[in-house]
Amino acid sequence: MRYFLLLLKRSRILILFLVLEAIALNWVVQSKSYPRAQFRSVNTEINGQISSWSNQWQSYLNLRVENDYLAQENKKLRQQLNSSLMVQNYGADTIADSVLQQRYTYIPAKVVHSSHLKANNYLVIDKGRRSGIARNMGVIGPQGAVGVVASVSANFARVIPLINNSLTISAALKKDGYFGPLKWPGKDYQKSQVSDIPRYAQIETGDSLISDGRSRYFPEGIPIGTVLNKELQADQNFFSLEIALSTDFANIKEVYIVKDVFKAERDSLINQVGP
Repeated sequence: MRYFLLLLKRSRILILFLVLEAIALNWVVQSKSYPRAQFRSVNTEINGQISSWSNQWQSYLNLRVENDYLAQENKKLRQQLNSSLMVQNYGADTIADSVLQQRYTYIPAKVVHSSHLKANNYLVIDKGRRSGIARNMGVIGPQGAVGVVASVSANFARVIPLINNSLTISAALKKDGYFGPLKWPGKDYQKSQVSDIPRYAQIETGDSLISDGRSRYFPEGIPIGTVLNKELQADQNFFSLEIALSTDFANIKEVYIVKDVFKAERDSLINQVGP
């Protein structure tokens, strides 16, 4: 103990210097937007690399479960293949162009780190800027919607999942199209909540909720969850739905990042100012 105290005494100038450097660096990162963005990118890269190394050996333990999920997804994709064409109407003529079904492309990735028991859960995936990943891209998995890309580095990306109360997406009832915002209440990672569903909607336990055409992040029809129960909101005109999420965030390994070819065009109209 005496030697340790002597070491601290001899190194006190160096320790003070390092502490002051850390305080100065933290002030620069927190107060300036560009350094803050760069710091987040570097932090995502470092955390992703560490998580990737520790995750490699664990992936072998879950190969059977992952293969089952992939088999289910391949089955769904094959069933949807013939109905996935984007139909274009030109007057009296209708053209189904196989090229146009490529509005959405999908980039496969592995989850190298995740959390599901926190208030602000997140995922880290092993694809980043070099693979064409960008902020605000949707992320889906074999079971349904997963989340949205929040930040990227060269080789990794950080994803905000549906079980993070900072994320809100549009969810619609599959059978009749009534929709409302889905926002996680922050309790159970297996459940979430959809609000503002009209009171006259015929809702039953087990009804499916999917992404709809209003979504900025996902193609239409991606599973989100199923209804557990409903209750009237304070205004008595709308229902709030408790739903069971389709994705098991405690066991998520494989995901797909959604790239919308028309995103820039759509966003330019949404963000347009004036008539």
